[in-house]
Amino acid sequence: MTTAAQSPEDKAGITLDDYFNFEFQAERRHEFMGGEIVAMAYTSEEHATIVHNLDVILGNCLREKDCKVYPGDRMLFVRDCNDVLYPDLLIVCGQHEFYQAAKNMKATLNPSIVIEILSGSTEYLDKTTKTRYYKKIPRLHQIVFVSHREKHIRILERESERWIDVEFYEKDDVARIGDCEVPLEEVYWKVEFGGIE
Repeated sequence: MTTAAQSPEDKAGITLDDYFNFEFQAERRHEFMGGEIVAMAYTSEEHATIVHNLDVILGNCLREKDCKVYPGDRMLFVRDCNDVLYPDLLIVCGQHEFYQAAKNMKATLNPSIVIEILSGSTEYLDKTTKTRYYKKIPRLHQIVFVSHREKHIRILERESERWIDVEFYEKDDVARIGDCEVPLEEVYWKVEFGGIE
């Protein structure tokens, strides 16, 4: 989840190394997109509950598999466009590959799945710019969008050189995220709609 671009200094000439040095010392998280440092936005109650539910569902499903689920604070480096993002959740299956961002910071290079919880302030960015970045990750299998305003999941799934678009919004719908069957009702367990975004 990101807000409008904010930088600790003049945006001109900020390098990837500048960003990593800044991020290492920052009190809150920032992404690096198109040469700009972008502050992460406020997280609503609905957003936090959905992330928690998905973390539990996917964590339990993948417990015996060679996969790990990371909610929110796992840095992702998209090498092809030199951008750094923090998906709301990401899943890495198989050997985890890292980019050594700074002395004490490593960023994930090879997620299998990225999940974004959509809100009014982030939906456009998540579905456009960030989706284009995600599609550049060679072994990424799925990009999952989860609404926090209604029961709705949209999954972009890579099939060879194409991306297939599937939506889930009926009460009894069960989305397939990786190897996991994810009932829509469980994703939205204890979520009360209508809060402030």
